[in-house]
Amino acid sequence: METNDSFTKERKGTPARKIAISFLWVILIGSILLWLPISNRDGHFLNYMDALFTATSATCVTGLVTHVTVEQFNMFGQVVLMVLMQIGGIGLMTLVATFLLILKNKLSLNDTIALKEMLNQSNLFNFRFFIKGLMTYVFLLEGIGMLLLMLVFIPKYDIFQGIFKAAFISISAFCNAGFDNLGAYSLIEMNQEPLVLITVMILIIMGGIGFIVWFDVHGRIIPFLKKQETFKQFLTSLTLHTKIVIIATLILIFVPAILFFLLEFQNPLTLGSLSFSDKIINALFTSVTLRTAGFASLPMENFQMASKLLMLVGMFIGGSPGGTAGGVKTTTVAVIIICTMRSLRGKRRTNLFNRHISRDIIVRATSIVTITLATLLIGVFALCITEEADFMVICYEACSALATVGLSLGITPYLTLGGKIVIIILMYVGRIGIMTFIMSIVREDNKSDKIHYAEGHIVVG
Repeated sequence: METNDSFTKERKGTPARKIAISFLWVILIGSILLWLPISNRDGHFLNYMDALFTATSATCVTGLVTHVTVEQFNMFGQVVLMVLMQIGGIGLMTLVATFLLILKNKLSLNDTIALKEMLNQSNLFNFRFFIKGLMTYVFLLEGIGMLLLMLVFIPKYDIFQGIFKAAFISISAFCNAGFDNLGAYSLIEMNQEPLVLITVMILIIMGGIGFIVWFDVHGRIIPFLKKQETFKQFLTSLTLHTKIVIIATLILIFVPAILFFLLEFQNPLTLGSLSFSDKIINALFTSVTLRTAGFASLPMENFQMASKLLMLVGMFIGGSPGGTAGGVKTTTVAVIIICTMRSLRGKRRTNLFNRHISRDIIVRATSIVTITLATLLIGVFALCITEEADFMVICYEACSALATVGLSLGITPYLTLGGKIVIIILMYVGRIGIMTFIMSIVREDNKSDKIHYAEGHIVVG
């Protein structure tokens, strides 16, 4: 009995457990608020399962919806969604830590460790400075995004609606949530508004690139701007993590964008009917948004099959650690690719930019991809049982949910009860992170690591 009690206390106290439970509480409270008549338009009743689905989607910054947001929810309901997206994007633990700093001007060691896990940091550092800077950056970028969107929305709607819609889209874009309050077709009606698409793209990238990258670049760019360092010295001074994130992000933006541009150039249902400049912007927008944001400037169901397959890859990879994005993360895939290339060349050590990548990082990266892929396959298998839909449509929906993207080929409003439960679980696991989810429910066993057996040989490949 004592063992069980100690296990329960141990699990409740772990950072992974705190993160998992914090998101559960936000989802449950949000679902109740969205379910109440006060959040819904007159005559638009919302059953609790759909409220739970929407709350999970908003908190897990996914964007999949069973009802059109602006048609189902009134002003209060949309404000609830904004709060859920903001909490989901930044993380409840981060917001709680912010209030603790304001009220008590200090953080406990347990809270600091939980924050370290949530922000994917390998060691403890000055979280007080980090959180203050993070909140400043978040609200500054969202505010700038809101002002830019207002330039288009206020003339299109009235002043109040223009300001509110701009705030909603700005928060949703920065948090990579994919929710919009414009209509039933996401940003498709705005696909010839360059200011809207470019603003949303920048917000998505800034939110998904990872908070730690901001601070690294900010801290090292000042000497360059003051001309105390050359551009080469500035690049050299960046951490290995930042270098990998920036390079991977640029590759994953421009390579798919070029492929989308070529594949869809003459497709009259996607890029074909747009001007040349709009084709470029929409190809870029699609490349950026599919990696975890969930906005659509073109109808996803009308893309070529090759483009849809490319989208699955982009969604699975996702954004970068420590930000608002989902997926297995850019650095995870980069580490595996670099390790594989070094192995093919007969190299036993994985080095990059004059730095050694440890075996622990390689094992963790491999584990994340393996477990995430297994989870995705289980989700697809479950949806194949619950839903009657094309296999690509099911794969797309499951990958979009697990990678917290929010794009869909149109199946979401028609999901069965079982299908909704599967998607809810995938969104939740995808947002808190597959490793965090496992660590929150599985007890650690370090005793076996202390036992060393004779090495056994296994033939692989």
